[in-house]
Amino acid sequence: MRKKPRNEPYDYDWHRLSVRFLKAHPICMVRGCGRRSRHVDHIVTVRAAPHRRLDWSNLQALCHQHHSRLTHAYDQGRLTGACDLDGLPLDPNHPWAQATQQQAIAVANRRPVSDPLVAARLKRGYVRGDRR
Repeated sequence: MRKKPRNEPYDYDWHRLSVRFLKAHPICMVRGCGRRSRHVDHIVTVRAAPHRRLDWSNLQALCHQHHSRLTHAYDQGRLTGACDLDGLPLDPNHPWAQATQQQAIAVANRRPVSDPLVAARLKRGYVRGDRR
């Protein structure tokens, strides 16, 4: 069993759940990876949905490499590429989703801020192999 680090910000309930989840999912859930999973990742972040912190369906088991990549991309606001079947962006803050050209320009010049639910959908798609 994995030893709990002293500085881990999660409580005992989270630690028990993550150990059980890793036992149930010993291989990284990224399609085609095949490496041993070492991290339990929240699909929708705890900050965005604290009530889903211990929700089994909001978790994915990842190897160290994929967890680092996804976390870094999320933290940098670089999870992009989500659109609907018509090719329109899912993110309401995308320039194409704006009503006027002025609003689109203003949005394009702002630092990107990812909607947590859109980011969660992108993370799930990446793990399933829908996006690269």
